[in-house]
Amino acid sequence: MDYFNDYKDRVLGDATSLKEKTTNEIESNFKKYLNTAPTALIVPIADIGEITITDKTKKVLVSINDITNNDKRALDEKYLYTPKDMNVDVGCYVFYDNSYWITIFKEHQTINTKKHFVMKRCNQFFNYKYKGQMYKIPISVENLTLYSDGMADNKYTSVADTKRQLYFGSNHITKTIDIDTRIMLTGKTVFRVTSINDFEYNGRETGADGLIKAICLQDALISKDDTINNIAWNDLSENDSVIIPFSKIMGEEIINLGEENEYTIDHSQGVKWLLDKQYGYCNIINQDEKRCVIQANTLAKYSGLEALLLVKDRETNETIDIKKIILRG
Repeated sequence: MDYFNDYKDRVLGDATSLKEKTTNEIESNFKKYLNTAPTALIVPIADIGEITITDKTKKVLVSINDITNNDKRALDEKYLYTPKDMNVDVGCYVFYDNSYWITIFKEHQTINTKKHFVMKRCNQFFNYKYKGQMYKIPISVENLTLYSDGMADNKYTSVADTKRQLYFGSNHITKTIDIDTRIMLTGKTVFRVTSINDFEYNGRETGADGLIKAICLQDALISKDDTINNIAWNDLSENDSVIIPFSKIMGEEIINLGEENEYTIDHSQGVKWLLDKQYGYCNIINQDEKRCVIQANTLAKYSGLEALLLVKDRETNETIDIKKIILRG
């Protein structure tokens, strides 16, 4: 019996079965590969739930390989291979080649010897101010303005009508981004989030946090926006203990079909009221420098549609505030 145990130790080593020995050899070969392959390098990788990469972010030895040639049809994506015990998952950030990257997909390995991800290059930053603190979040932005010149032509005016799709990781800060959150890109244009996809891509287990995709529609600049620091103003921008006095539109967010709603504002200067574009289902029927009245159409087919009410300073033409109004039956 001792001869059999000696033979078993020589063949299996520390493993208890031939299957375990094979798995250990594959994992050992991957570690040797990381130490010899030209595509292996040490890079900073954010932990699960980490907002972005900082000086405290861990640096690990990984392998980064090309997927395909980078062109306008296939945006720059790479394969990322890490050791199996690495604290990384879908939605984590990597800093490589002087750029931020985000893991967007995880390949679940049938043999658990390494982790395999697809990562996408981040091409912009999103400066998000939350409760008085600014967070610089790397994002990947895609243009969704297809078959259009980016302008919507109405009867008398034209307004910007461009769309963007954003990719960013899920964490305790980015999970506060919701419908109607305003985002500024390149210090020039502001977009309003119209759709949040925070359920499609994850890696650890069913229902876990992972990648967030948001669709945004171009919005108007308001006086509280910071174009110098590329920060759009939101209701959650300031700390709860700090009250920033400024004029806001007061009135109901819902208007019933066939009815009229009154909206007021307390502003020291004269103002003018207008809708962001000409709607066929509601319009302003009366206004002065303190109030306006909006009337909704009576047709049931318009139930659920939205309109944006703007109030501007009469002298400077600066947008003071914006309010979304939803039609209900």
